[in-house]
Amino acid sequence: MKQRPAMKTIETDRLLLRPFAPDDLDDFALLCADPEVMRFIGDGKPQSRERAEIRFNALIKHWNDHGFAPFAVTTKTGSEFAGFCGLQHLDNTPEIEVGYRLAKRFWGMGLATEAARASLRFGFEELALDRIVAVVQPENIASCRVIEKIGLRYVRDARFYETNVRYYAISREEYRPDDSREKA
Repeated sequence: MKQRPAMKTIETDRLLLRPFAPDDLDDFALLCADPEVMRFIGDGKPQSRERAEIRFNALIKHWNDHGFAPFAVTTKTGSEFAGFCGLQHLDNTPEIEVGYRLAKRFWGMGLATEAARASLRFGFEELALDRIVAVVQPENIASCRVIEKIGLRYVRDARFYETNVRYYAISREEYRPDDSREKA
C-alpha cells in the first residue's frame, strides 16, 4: 500500500499553504459568502455559512481519506487568510484537479498563480501523480489565464459541477517545476 505524505506546509515567495485548522472556518465561510468570489463557482451564488461548513469539513475529510486536499493559503507577512488552493478529486471522478479561491482583496497580485504552481509541484513531486486537470467556467478569463500560465493546456469543453466549463490538463512529462519549498 502506498504511504500517504505527511501533512505539509508549502512555502512560496509570498505565501504559506498549510492544512486547514478548525479556526479557519470563519474566514472560509466569509470567502464563500462573497458574491464576487463565488461568481464563477458552481451555480455562481454565495454560500450560506452552513453550506460553507459542509464544504470545509469535506476538505478536511478529503485530506484524511486521500492524503491531500486544498490548503489554506495565508500571506507570509501578517499571516492573513487569503483563501485556499490545492488538489482534490474532480467532481466524482478519479481525476485530480487543481483549484483555488482567493478573497477579492488578493486578486490581481499573481497569488493564485503562485499557489497553483506550488500545488502542481506537490502533486507531481510528492504525490507522484501522472496527470492533473483543472476546470474553469469560460467566462472566468482571469482563471483561464492562471491555469494556462501554470502550464495546463486546454483539452475540451465539458460539464462538471453542474456547469459548463473549459477542461485543462497537464501530464507529468509536460510539467516544469518551480522554486516553491515544502516543509515537513
